[in-house]
Amino acid sequence: MDISNMFPMVTGFMNYGQQTIRAARYIGQSFIITLSHTNRLPVTIQYPYEKSIMSERFRGRIHFEFDKCIACEVCVRVCPIDLPVVDWRLERDIQKKQLLNYSIDFGVCIFCGNCVEIVQQTVYQ
Repeated sequence: MDISNMFPMVTGFMNYGQQTIRAARYIGQSFIITLSHTNRLPVTIQYPYEKSIMSERFRGRIHFEFDKCIACEVCVRVCPIDLPVVDWRLERDIQKKQLLNYSIDFGVCIFCGNCVEIVQQTVYQ
């Protein structure tokens, strides 16, 4: 005869004991994982006081100086997706282009940086 059939109370205590041991094991495992995280270095930095190290391939946001632009449209030609929109007007008395509007849709931009690099090489230097 099986003891579990004879004594249902004993079976209940055995199940309770197994569940208690299983719960204690899970709590112990999670405690060990928590302790293993205490030796790790922090990931966050205090931004205004500490600067993060950028990789050399990081391009970031495109910087444009409206006052220095001569409306040559080189940036439009080197852009792989023809994204910059340059609106200008020719001033006939001085035979110079006057920049009216410069815009880039950053939702479409692939941030290749070609427009900034070519303009810095040809115009600003």
